[in-house]
Amino acid sequence: MGAARVMLHDKGLPLHLWANACNTIVYLQNQSPHRILGMITLEEDLSGRNPDVSHFRIFGASIHFHVSKESRKKLESKTKLGVFFGYKETPHN
Repeated sequence: MGAARVMLHDKGLPLHLWANACNTIVYLQNQSPHRILGMITLEEDLSGRNPDVSHFRIFGASIHFHVSKESRKKLESKTKLGVFFGYKETPHN
């Protein structure tokens, strides 16, 4: 909980996002090297491949997200400004 508190306060985010902060911490820890595995990740241990971390983002960073064609009018922007506060539960493609 301490790390989640720091993440929320550092970026000035509302405290009701605490569950997203905790889920992000768990996700990042699961993708990180573990001492018990000899400083390799769980994915490396199981598959022999390094995990792809190119999708990692900074918690609370400004992002642009896509607005679907059905949700916007002809001349409206295709993106909106938002704040990154966690990863999807389904794997990224």
